[in-house]
This record gives sequence, C-alpha cells and structure tokens, in this order.
Amino acid sequence: MLNSCLQILCTISLGAILSKLAPDVFDNVFVSKSVQFVFYVALPCHIAYGIGVNVDFYSNAFVWEYICCFLVLRVLSLLLAALSVFVQNKHQISIGDIAVRWLTLTWISTVILGVPIMTSVYGSPQKGQFYGLLAGISSFIFQLPFQIFFFECHELGRDHTLTQEKSVRNQLDDDIENESDVIDRIQTDQKHILVGEASSSRTTGLFSFTNWPLWKDIGLRVLKNPVIWGISAGFLMSLSKFGKIYLKSSSDRYVISLQFVPDFMSWFGGCVSPVSLFSMGVWMQLQGRNLVAISFKELTLFMFSKLFLVPFIMIGLTKAFRL
Repeated sequence: MLNSCLQILCTISLGAILSKLAPDVFDNVFVSKSVQFVFYVALPCHIAYGIGVNVDFYSNAFVWEYICCFLVLRVLSLLLAALSVFVQNKHQISIGDIAVRWLTLTWISTVILGVPIMTSVYGSPQKGQFYGLLAGISSFIFQLPFQIFFFECHELGRDHTLTQEKSVRNQLDDDIENESDVIDRIQTDQKHILVGEASSSRTTGLFSFTNWPLWKDIGLRVLKNPVIWGISAGFLMSLSKFGKIYLKSSSDRYVISLQFVPDFMSWFGGCVSPVSLFSMGVWMQLQGRNLVAISFKELTLFMFSKLFLVPFIMIGLTKAFRL
C-alpha cells in the first residue's frame, strides 16, 4: 500500500515540478490535450479490456451480491448528493453540482488504490484484480453513464441560459436606446433583474418531459461518448464469451494470432493512471493559490463523508446482503 501511495504521489509531484520548470511545455494546453487522450483513447481501451477479457459473467466465482452492494451505495450517494444541493440552494438546482458531489462521495479509485488494497487483503494479485473489477462493474453499468448524462444536461442548460441572457439583453438594449440617462439607469437595473428571471424561468422549462428535441440531443451526445463505446465493447466481448475463449491465453481455444487485440487494449489502458495523475500534477501547479476552490468547512465535510460516512454505509450493506 505504501508503494502504491508513493507511486501516486511521485507521479503527481513530477507533473507539478516539470510544470514549474518548463511552463511553456507543461501548460493548460498540455493538460487539455492529455485529458482528451485519456478520455478518447486510453480509458475506452482500459474499460473494454477490463470487462471484455478479464471479466467472465458466467463464472461461478462471480459474486453478484458484492456488485449489488456497490450499486446500492452509488444510488444512495446520488440521493445524498441531490439532497445536499437542494438543502443548500432550494431556488436553483444545478445538475452539474449534483454530478460533482456524487463523484466526491462515491467515486472509487478502483485501479489506482482499489486493486492494491484488495491485493494486500487477499495476498493475491489475481484476487486483487478480480475483486477490483467486480467493484467497478456497478460503475460501468450505472454511475459512469449517468455521470456523462448529467454533465451533458449541465452543459446544454448552461449554453441555453447564456443564449437566453444574450437575447434578453439585446432586446432590452434596443428598448432603452433613445431614453434619457436617468431612465436608462433605472431600466438597466431592471434589465439585470429581468435577465435573471428570464434565464431561471426558461432554464427550468428547458428540461421538461415534453421537450423531446432536447432529450434526443442529449441521448445522441451520450451515445457518441467514447467511454460508452468502451463499456459496450467490453460487455459485448464478455457476454458473447469472445474475450474469454479467443483472447485469454489460459483458454484452450485461445487464438495466438489475435494476441495483438488484448495487447493493444492493455497497452493504451495502462496509460490511464500515469497520464491522468501527471496531468493532475501539472494542473495543480497551474492553479497556485486557487487550487482549493471551496471553504475549509465544505472540504472537511466532504472528506468526512467520503472517508467515514460512506464506508459505514457499506458496512451496513454487507450485513444486509450477508456477505
């Protein structure tokens, strides 16, 4: 565990140090491009390889109760995230805030820390990887697709709000163009109020159940997401047994001429953690004193929820599922 934590810290620190020494190379553009590489190439390969080759849904060793525990935990965390956002701001519920708080509460670093923890608990790298992947199944089938869905809703809602605000401002500017300075000042104040009211009202109506063009647009965006393609490919290979039979070297019907397929996916999939952590270090260095954007009280509350509340909920779930 100490080796795993030190590896993580060294990778992040290396990104921060190089960003300090070579700011022209390791800048915001580098962070943006590296994140795009992980998102569009490395992560889909990692997910497809993990599910399609290493997971056998038909195995007797597949512990469905274990997966259900994580699935229920993610659902409860989503409800807690939504409740906390509603309590904090009842007048304007942000889908983006709910998505971020959901990540804060329940996102588990399965690959980076989960597998080393399982390996140390069971004393076996094979068991560590197996149970780590089982823990990730609930993420692949539930949280990851919904996170993408929430962020797409947030993005479209923000674009819609900005468009409406610009339209209202332009209309009010035309209306007050020929008025006196005093009236202009009064109407300018009214304009800001109207913009806020119009934006809030129209954004609320934006996500109505009858707005089918919007839901169609969101659905197409989600379906085009490369991570969703990686999940779909992984489940297809696993459920069809193609990965287990033809791509796994331990299989009797293993096809050696197809070895490049799992090698290719694992090769790029292995880039996810180091590239992400290195980019995180660069990004942290670029933030400087603005790195922590929330109050100490909020930070403490999030850490307490993540490290104490959520684990105790999981203990209750293991009792409920008789694990």
